Formats: sequence, structure tokens, C-alpha cells
Amino acid sequence: MPHLNSLLPPLLRCLETEGHLLRDARAVLGEVHAALRRGDLPAVAAAGPQQEALAAALRAAEADRAAASAEVARAVGLAADGPTLAALAARLPDPWADEVASARARLAAAATALADQRGRNANLIRQLRAFFRGVLPSLAAGAPGRYGPSGAPVDPAGGGAITARG
Repeated sequence: MPHLNSLLPPLLRCLETEGHLLRDARAVLGEVHAALRRGDLPAVAAAGPQQEALAAALRAAEADRAAASAEVARAVGLAADGPTLAALAARLPDPWADEVASARARLAAAATALADQRGRNANLIRQLRAFFRGVLPSLAAGAPGRYGPSGAPVDPAGGGAITARG
């Protein structure tokens, strides 16, 4: 199919680009995890702009993949609105079917690795928050619990006498 010969290389390049971006995002999240474990908050903060840039690049790559997938879907007689890579591979002749299926598997593995790293980071952050919630009250023993807009200590809510009228 000569028409597919011009449509599939751009789709495969989109999938490859998206896979690289997912692996890069996973590596950055791994660096954030290591920085959190070291207590290196400047390194965690420094990763923010890189994460934002990768997220923007991933959104663009996803849009490119959707457009390329729609073109291929139309060429093989599928609906162009949201075709899956598995559905495309099922309709394509060899060797394109194998290439798309392999690219899909690599992309799925990269997405799974990224999701796993996100889960590890979220778990670590929950553990750190719980730890600090337990430690901070003991560090502030004897200090007022609340501060007003001026920064001055204020009495705790409900600490005054209640006057009942009846």
C-alpha cells in the first residue's frame, strides 16, 4: 500500500518521540525521588521547570500522535476519532502491523514505568508529610498554635469563655 508507506513513518516517529519523552520524565521523577530521600529541597524545586517542560512536550507529542493515528485510521477504514494503536495494528499489513504493535508495546512499557515512579514519589511524599506532622508539634511545644495576619500569636479558637443567654 503506497499510501501507507507515506503515512506510517510519521506515526512511528511520533511514537518514538513520545516514548523518549516518557522515559525522560521517568528519569526526572527518579531524580526527584532521590532528592527527597536526601532532603535536598533545592534539587526538588529545580526539577520543577524541567517537569513542566516535559509535560508540555508530552502534550504536544500526544497531539501529534493523535493526528498521525487519525490519518492512518482513515487510510485503513477505521473511524478517525481516537483510534487505538492496537486497532491500527490489527488493520495494517505486515511489516507495518508488527512495527506499530512493537512501538505500542514500548510506549506502554514507558508509560507504566512513569506511572510506577509517580506512585513511588507519591508514597514517599505521604510518608514525609506524616513524619513531619508528628515531629512539628513537639518542636513547637510551648509556642502558640496560631498566628494572626500581623504575625502575632492569637488565642486558640474556643479558648475564651462562652456566655450563654437564655
